[in-house]
Amino acid sequence: MLVLIDESGDCGLKFDKGSSEFFTCIAVLFRDGMAADACDRSIDGLRYQLKKPRTYEFHFSHCSDRIRRAFLETVSQEDFRYAGFVLEKRKLYGNRFTNPKELYEFAVTLACDHLKLHLENAKVIIDKNGDREFKKRLERSLTANMVDAEGNCRLRKVTMEASHTNNLVQLADMICGAVGRSFTGHNDAFRALVKRHEKIVQLWPQS
Repeated sequence: MLVLIDESGDCGLKFDKGSSEFFTCIAVLFRDGMAADACDRSIDGLRYQLKKPRTYEFHFSHCSDRIRRAFLETVSQEDFRYAGFVLEKRKLYGNRFTNPKELYEFAVTLACDHLKLHLENAKVIIDKNGDREFKKRLERSLTANMVDAEGNCRLRKVTMEASHTNNLVQLADMICGAVGRSFTGHNDAFRALVKRHEKIVQLWPQS
């Protein structure tokens, strides 16, 4: 099993200085290597069709609507599921949310928790951009939280990889962007293209 994690928005609460209204975290699950490899090849094929260089990175915030649509339509034919956790930051209260790293850890852990019962000996890949020491702490937190009632950890490994070298991390980014846009831009068009793969997207806190 393979899980890819990505996020959009930021963890800040300084709205008068440009902090985002929402923070979105997505976990994408492939049940086996064959499904993951098939999706990887499809993304390579799309890059070729679009006449993009092999080094071109699909990144939701940098892509045109045409490329976003082509990407999401392409991967919609593949075999994966995803779950998401969306924080509406203006509604947060409590000291734990004043620390951006704790807020990030909270969101990632709960996004993965939605997939917990489906995980078995899973490898988790997180985009390595950002604070490496913090993401090591996140690795420890995820491992601790993915222990089942029998005391078995459902994760085999948590690792970090650069998005520009990994098509499936780019997949997580594009889906995260599509889900995030449905909240920040009130536009469900991109999310609708992959909606059939959606297990759950939880908005928190509830009104």
